[in-house]
Amino acid sequence: MNLKQLEAFYWLSQFGNHRQTAEFLGLTQPAVSARIQSLEKDLGKGLIDRAAPGFALTDQGIEVAEFALQFLNLREAMMGRLRDNRKTTLSIGLAGMAALTWGPLLRAAAEADPDLELDIYAGSDLQLRRFVDSGTLDAAFTATGDRVGADFAMCYDVGWVARPDVIDGLPLPMSPDQLRLLPLVLYPKTSPLFMPVAEYVEDMRDRPAPRHFGNSLSTIAEMVRLGYGASALALTAMERDIDAGRVVQIPATETLPPLHVACTHVNRARRKQVGKVLSLARDAAFEWSAGHGRFASFIEL
Repeated sequence: MNLKQLEAFYWLSQFGNHRQTAEFLGLTQPAVSARIQSLEKDLGKGLIDRAAPGFALTDQGIEVAEFALQFLNLREAMMGRLRDNRKTTLSIGLAGMAALTWGPLLRAAAEADPDLELDIYAGSDLQLRRFVDSGTLDAAFTATGDRVGADFAMCYDVGWVARPDVIDGLPLPMSPDQLRLLPLVLYPKTSPLFMPVAEYVEDMRDRPAPRHFGNSLSTIAEMVRLGYGASALALTAMERDIDAGRVVQIPATETLPPLHVACTHVNRARRKQVGKVLSLARDAAFEWSAGHGRFASFIEL
């Protein structure tokens, strides 16, 4: 088994088409097929369900595709660190809220350091956890997991928001039962922001309105702006829209717990190098919070 086989199989699993995979990798279709067949032979498992009417992976194929992605991420991380030996290259994961608030200040501080090259991965806690598990990240700031490494956290107030016409004419403040009647835009169930609102979308109850789902903070915020429904969000993400009247914060009889984002992973083998970035992250978060204290606060741990 080798990386070329895994690369061909991973991209085939994404495209579901030998021709597109071959074009993407700059290979011929027979070459792609040969690599897949060789991988199946080496593993002793069928990875593609050739009896299916269309392209489909076997159960083992789905598992191998996930492992293949981890191998490819590791290769990219290794190559990135070797490209310029004069610089310290580090990979930092930021949960969506951090990436959209103090993340730009961290990026700017890293770019100003001639000895540091910083790669930032922005995503959900679940996505970042997969990168941590594959060894791709040197540090990660998320809303779940044990806090390690850095001595600060950011606390983001969470509240209900919607476009004005979604709640026009409805009595305020709204109770949980009243909020349940609205069309809602929700995070996936794997998100730390899903559990606080789980009771609002309990499937055992009658569903009086649609339930829409987005896979990122940016997507959900845009869906709220477009009028898909109400959502429970970190209010900082909608601050400009609230100030401009495009979105309103919905007064509620019950408050939602805030979202805390802190460092939850540090590469112990590179702790010394990572320490420099954690210091920059602390400065960036503190600076950002000084000018955005309405819905967020900097916390010493």
